[in-house]
Amino acid sequence: MQSLQFKKIRICSELEQKALSLEFHPHKTLILGSNSTGKSTIIKSLFRAFDAEPTGELRGWDYGAIIAVDFTVGGKSYTSLRKGDLRALFSGHQLLGVTTSSLEWNDIFSNTVDFKLKLIDQEENFRAASPSIFFMPFYINQDGSFFSKWDTFKSIKQFDSNAITHTLEYFARVRPELYFEIKGNERILKSDVAELSVETSILAKTRRRLSKTLKASPVKLTAAGFEKEVHELSRRATELGSKQDRLRKDIVESQELANQIVDQIRLSNAALKEHEADFKTAGSSTDDLGEFRCPTCHATHDASFHNLLGLAEDAREVYRMKQILESNLSSVKDRITKYKRDASALKQEYVEVSNLLAAKKGRLTFEDVVKSYGADAADSALEQELNKVNNDIASTNVRLNELKAQLSELMASHDSDAPIKKFRAHFQELLSIVDVQAFEDIDTWKLNKRPNDSGSPGPRSVIAYYGALWSTIQNEKHELPSPLVIDSPNQNAQDRANLVRVMAVLANKTPKDAQVILCAEEMSDEFDADFTIILSEKRNLLHNAYMSKVSAEVFPLVELAIASLAGIRIKPN
Repeated sequence: MQSLQFKKIRICSELEQKALSLEFHPHKTLILGSNSTGKSTIIKSLFRAFDAEPTGELRGWDYGAIIAVDFTVGGKSYTSLRKGDLRALFSGHQLLGVTTSSLEWNDIFSNTVDFKLKLIDQEENFRAASPSIFFMPFYINQDGSFFSKWDTFKSIKQFDSNAITHTLEYFARVRPELYFEIKGNERILKSDVAELSVETSILAKTRRRLSKTLKASPVKLTAAGFEKEVHELSRRATELGSKQDRLRKDIVESQELANQIVDQIRLSNAALKEHEADFKTAGSSTDDLGEFRCPTCHATHDASFHNLLGLAEDAREVYRMKQILESNLSSVKDRITKYKRDASALKQEYVEVSNLLAAKKGRLTFEDVVKSYGADAADSALEQELNKVNNDIASTNVRLNELKAQLSELMASHDSDAPIKKFRAHFQELLSIVDVQAFEDIDTWKLNKRPNDSGSPGPRSVIAYYGALWSTIQNEKHELPSPLVIDSPNQNAQDRANLVRVMAVLANKTPKDAQVILCAEEMSDEFDADFTIILSEKRNLLHNAYMSKVSAEVFPLVELAIASLAGIRIKPN
């Protein structure tokens, strides 16, 4: 892995119209100032430019300020830009990558610094480690690094509990790089097996329950049989509809016939009534004159028996016709009553068939399928699915065994104990230098175990622990992957003698070619800085005087990044 070095930081607050520009020495830079002069603000902003959020709040600080950090990796120069959620990487004025997504930025950063570590996050995703993971072993944060837990950065907790151990083992070469990729893939496959095993258990339990609750039916319904049943119901519904139409027609025709007969009976009754009046008139005229005159046509007729008998016969014919009509009317009414009764029955049957047909044509539920096909078919379907899941488990286990074999072969040629022994030896030596009694379990001390001494020895043992890590991680060129940033060593009000010891460790026991940035409240002869930044004003880190120059440098970069996100091409100056 190539070494990253910080070159310069620029901060530009549009809200306050103030800015800052500071450079760092390739070796030892001392940021000197009392409390509230902005030492921690510079350091936290330095890491925030890379989307690594340090623990600890900056009171009254403009978190919307633009931060640009110039840095090198393997001799190549880059600029990391941060404005709110916008993250961008430049080489000069050439935009290499821009995003508002932390996940995408992780990939951009990892590819740039050649950080190949991948970790499992809290959602069981195997993905590139974040910048906070990269910087974690090399930054002592006064708000989160002098305690027993790894609280240097806020975002470390997005990864699982193995992240710290894997990170330190990666940098210290306790495990080869390929180990972590194999272990990550192994973890994912084991998770897949666990999920498949749960699915197998559910399927097996469902199958057992079905065998208890569903008995084999003597009638086996098939899909073809179901289709035939639906077709028959459709035919029956159509037939019932046709019968209803015919009955309605018969009822209408019979009703019209009944109305006609009623009219004829009414006419017959009227004719009989008029005939009775005429017959009385004829009888009265006959008695007086021996003849009678027709009241309608005024013709004169003799009062013979033959004429009177003819009149009586006409009356009988009309009466007989009336009786026939009344009989016919009764028959028609009976027929109408029957038609209506049949129509009502047909309507009821039609509704039942239609409802049944609608249900049959509706979407089948799992229960419908089970009932239609029977318990045997359902058991067969569950068995097939169970076999499929078991085959998936078997194939996943084969891949797991292949990874285990690959891992065994990889570790057979790698010495994992040497870095751990080196770390423990350095730790014991540095504890002695800072005047902290060695821990009883120092010979079995784990790489990821932080000291938790209380009182004055606490911060010194933490410095010794980090120093041991750095000595173990350095490569053969005495370089580190990241600059060492310490803010600040004088915790718990160390006395002069103890502070001298701490400074001696930071000056003389850090890898000789590592970049070291130290924040301190006072000068120390033990830490011979190559470059010193003196902060004298409290709560006044940014200045108006820097605004014009810094804004002219960073605003074009922001414009390029935003234009790229919007899909607009801007030619760089």
